[in-house]
Amino acid sequence: MYFFPVFYTVLQLVALLGVGFLLRRLGRWGDTFFSSLSRFVVRIALPLYLFIRISRSGPDAILRSPLFLIAAVLLIGAGFLFSWLIFSFLPFKGDEKRAGIALGAFGNSGYIPLSIIEIFPITLPMISEVFGIATPSLYVGTYLLIFSPALWSLGNYLMTGRGKRPGIKEIFTPPFISVVAGFLMLTTGLQGILDNEGLPFFHIMKALDRIGDMTLPMVLISLGAMIGDLHTSKYHRSKLFLMAAASSVVRFLLLPGLFYASYFLFLRHMNLTPGQIWVLFLETHIPPATNLSVMARHEGIHEDYAAATLMVSYGLYLLLFPVYLMIFLKLPGVLPPG
Repeated sequence: MYFFPVFYTVLQLVALLGVGFLLRRLGRWGDTFFSSLSRFVVRIALPLYLFIRISRSGPDAILRSPLFLIAAVLLIGAGFLFSWLIFSFLPFKGDEKRAGIALGAFGNSGYIPLSIIEIFPITLPMISEVFGIATPSLYVGTYLLIFSPALWSLGNYLMTGRGKRPGIKEIFTPPFISVVAGFLMLTTGLQGILDNEGLPFFHIMKALDRIGDMTLPMVLISLGAMIGDLHTSKYHRSKLFLMAAASSVVRFLLLPGLFYASYFLFLRHMNLTPGQIWVLFLETHIPPATNLSVMARHEGIHEDYAAATLMVSYGLYLLLFPVYLMIFLKLPGVLPPG
């Protein structure tokens, strides 16, 4: 029943990532174009998308959102612990070991889950009825309130060895501000003003919503271009593969295993909504954060390790995610009977 919808969902991801990848590898689009596209996505399109989606959630969703502040801390901690244990038995020492821990501990917790949330209901409409779109986006935004500062402080230190406290720009990013603004719309009751067709704000939001509709395709194209720009040297291929394999074990075996164990032990008994379970599943089934490669390139350290790990892990993700998605949809209690 679910095989073809799942397959077509992943096919859309592959197609959009492939467009960005091929444009970067084969096209004559320079660094300026892709840098501008990335800035537009991060500073304008994604914040608008998050604000519009969150402001359309129900106020009761905010009461359930603190779960994802806790989940962010626990999942980063679990990823760190799993990675530290694995890399302690591998021939990586010092800064190489820290880089491997970063690649295992920090996933692509924003772009990938939001893309799946938006695309999946297109191929299986009942999913939007069960899980929703706006409310899961709010939960992902809440998760990022913890994840993003942690990535740019602890993640940056582990990846480059040059730690620092996250500055204002790393904490109060445009997506962060848009999430907070969306929360304020819900908690102050201003949401009703945006929904009033007799006021100009309603029609302004409708216009801005058009940008939001383009956001996720642009995100995936930008992500594909970033992967297409990755290069590895011809040296130490065995160590590059070993780091990619170890990080993939954390991202695609241990963290998913943690989700399924948690689901059967207590999550299914916690009276969580389907949207909450959906986002927890997505946040535990993602490849490493591409921003780790950005950090490595900026500091000129461990670029090969980051590139090899991202290329291997994103290839594995496209192969493994359909399997995990089928397993998830078959879990007892995830979907209504019938």
